[in-house]
Amino acid sequence: MFRSPVFRSLTRRAPRLVLAAAALLLPVTVPTAAAEAAPAAVTGFAASCPAAGYISQGYTPEHNGIDIANDYGTPIYAVGDGQVVASGPAQGYGQWIRILHPDGTITEYGHMRERDVAAGDHVTAGQQIALMGSEGESSGPHLHLRVWADADATVRTDPIPYLADRGITMPCTPGSGPRPAPLVYPAKSGRVVSARSADGRLEVFAAGANGV
Repeated sequence: MFRSPVFRSLTRRAPRLVLAAAALLLPVTVPTAAAEAAPAAVTGFAASCPAAGYISQGYTPEHNGIDIANDYGTPIYAVGDGQVVASGPAQGYGQWIRILHPDGTITEYGHMRERDVAAGDHVTAGQQIALMGSEGESSGPHLHLRVWADADATVRTDPIPYLADRGITMPCTPGSGPRPAPLVYPAKSGRVVSARSADGRLEVFAAGANGV
C-alpha cells in the first residue's frame, strides 16, 4: 500500500507526540528553591490584657494611643510574647517600655511608676512588666499604650482593633478568659531572635535591622 512521505513522518512521530501530550497533563511537583525557602505567613499572636482600668482617652490622629486609667501601682502586663527592645527614661513618657512581638509589631507602654523588665529581656504574654504611674507629661496615673504595625516603629495603628484581632476586648480584666493556642512565628528577615517562654514554647522571630 502506498503511503505518502508525510504519512510516514507522522507515523514515526506519533509515539513522541503522545508522550508530549501526556506530559502536559501531569502536575508539576518539583518545587523551586525560592518556594522551599519561603516562610509560612504570620497571622498574629494570642494577646493578654495590658492593664485593668477604664479608657480615659481613645486613639485619634492627635493622640497616638489609648490611655488606660487606674490607681498608682496598678500592674501593667505584656500584651504578647516578645523581646524588650527599650526600657528606661523617655521624653514625654517619663519612662517607657517597648516590646517587639513575633509578628513584627511593637507595643509601647508609657508613664509607668516602676519598670520590671530591661532591654534585652524576653517576656511572655500576661507577664507583669511595670506598675502604673503618672511620670512625664501626665495629669494622673494611667498607661499610655501605643502600637506600631512594623518593627521599625514607623507605622502606628489603633490599639483597640489590634487587641480585638488578638482576642482582647477593651476595657479588659487581666488573666480573664481562655488564652488561644499559641502560634509559631517563622523568622523572615533581619536579626533572628529566639526565646523560650515560661511554658516551654520556643518563639522565633526577626528583629528589625536597627534592633527595634
